Amino acid sequence: MGPEATESCGWSVNRRLVPTRPVTAKKTKSEEATRCRVKYCESQREPLEDYLANRDFVSSSQLRRFARTGLTASRSHESSVVGETVMGEAFHSLVLEPHVFSQQYLVLDDTRGTQQVGSEVEAMQRHWLNAWQWSALCKGRDALLREQQAPVSQWLANGRKELSIYWGDPDNGFWKARPDCFTDTIVVDLKTTSDCRSAPFRRTRERFGYDLQAAHYVDAVSHLTGSDPRFAFLAVELSTPYAVQVHELSAGELAAARKRLSALKRSYIAATGPASRTSA
Repeated sequence: MGPEATESCGWSVNRRLVPTRPVTAKKTKSEEATRCRVKYCESQREPLEDYLANRDFVSSSQLRRFARTGLTASRSHESSVVGETVMGEAFHSLVLEPHVFSQQYLVLDDTRGTQQVGSEVEAMQRHWLNAWQWSALCKGRDALLREQQAPVSQWLANGRKELSIYWGDPDNGFWKARPDCFTDTIVVDLKTTSDCRSAPFRRTRERFGYDLQAAHYVDAVSHLTGSDPRFAFLAVELSTPYAVQVHELSAGELAAARKRLSALKRSYIAATGPASRTSA
């Protein structure tokens, strides 16, 4: 094991928790980490539904809800990202996971004839989009990939997308995040918005606590990879003129957001107990 790795209670820890010998009793990951008093971090590919259903770890949206309402995760419901819309969710899927988009969405009056639906039951299980919505999604995607302000297409092509990250320890809490996309040097988050210009989008960031979300994602990637990545929002308008703006947080903005996030996590732990889990 490397210099940062430790071995405790049958678990080898090197930025992720891996069993080194069989554990007889079935425990959740956070329960085992709590019992062994070790730090835990892992990533996995899983459907969004499984990520949302995992109540052993606390997400950015739950922390931001706690900041607004004082409700802990045990008294609130995990859902999609705050401020997300139906079109926003579809756009995320189309850009980041096109294979998932083809399975979950059905474009009505698809003139391209590219969709295959096996049965009426399968069609009813999908989310329906009309021809105008499909056109808007495609134009927004194409505008994003053409963006020259930053190497957006390169980030999206080379980055790891929609990867669930779980980390924490019994003294500092157990957290989870699912960044849209990250590389070795930057985390990017896709946002659909009615106005992507700097001043209006800054107000949107403040309204929905997006900078806290950014800090949480950077924290997740830092724990997973050991890197200290930058962060950028990819703001896209899904109506004419389909404008795109890359808003990269400055070092000062990101540091301030991480400081606020640390304080928020301390308040959350104080409200729930240091080793509490959301399913408790």
